[in-house]
Amino acid sequence: MRNLKLLKSIVERQNRARAARRGGDEGQTVFEYLGIIVIIVLIIGAIVGSGLAAAIAGAITQALAEITAN
Repeated sequence: MRNLKLLKSIVERQNRARAARRGGDEGQTVFEYLGIIVIIVLIIGAIVGSGLAAAIAGAITQALAEITAN
């Protein structure tokens, strides 16, 4: 029984130490996720706006045609 109490005490101490090292920061906030989404949208917009999307679609279509022709 004494060993069980000692083990429980050690685990609780380790949990407190981990929480102190994290500094209370537990995960992403909504604003961080929103920032990531905005960056992705800007990248997609740049690809579509530059005409690169049509070139990529053409290359994929050509590659698929070559694969199905064989």
